[in-house]
Amino acid sequence: MKQKLLADIELDVHELKYLMDSFTKEPTQTLSELLKRSVARMQGRLDELSQEIDSVELVSLSSFVVEETVVKENEITAQEKDASVIIQSPKPVIAAAAEEEEEEEEEPVIEEAPVIIKKEEPKNAVLGESIKLAAGLRHSISLNDSFRFSRELFKGDTDLMNRVIEQISVMGSYKTAVAFLSSKVEIDEERDAVVDFLELLKKYFNQSA
Repeated sequence: MKQKLLADIELDVHELKYLMDSFTKEPTQTLSELLKRSVARMQGRLDELSQEIDSVELVSLSSFVVEETVVKENEITAQEKDASVIIQSPKPVIAAAAEEEEEEEEEPVIEEAPVIIKKEEPKNAVLGESIKLAAGLRHSISLNDSFRFSRELFKGDTDLMNRVIEQISVMGSYKTAVAFLSSKVEIDEERDAVVDFLELLKKYFNQSA
């Protein structure tokens, strides 16, 4: 708002200067009226600018008063806190010194955590745990079928067969088990061993469900 007023006043000054030059060279009634209107218009804008300045001063003065009040209140509050600290009776110097000596004499007792030595489980125990995990599926496979699946499906790799059975036994669905099996061995459903193994998986997951 102030910037606009200043810009308008600046234009009024230029206009007034132009009219004065013209009136000096050739004074006429029309130029006299235009000069009076220009002076009146500029005077009104100057009055408006003066009011703007007064309002800014009032705001600044009120802010100053508020800040002074806050500062004084803070000083009073700080003085009250200091007074309350002084009023509180401090401990006797001798007693305080005695307490400090007691604190220095008392050494903190550090409790050592018991050292837990984790015994390495033998390989037989790990193998037994794996067999336990796969027991749900393995118990449905006879000894003869186990040899047959190892020979015809897993190319004689008994360890691979045991690992696959162990991992399949903890899966959630038949579809997941077949997808995993196909990543380990070739599934040819024209072979009897493959058909029989898939049938065992279907029965296992139907029972689990």
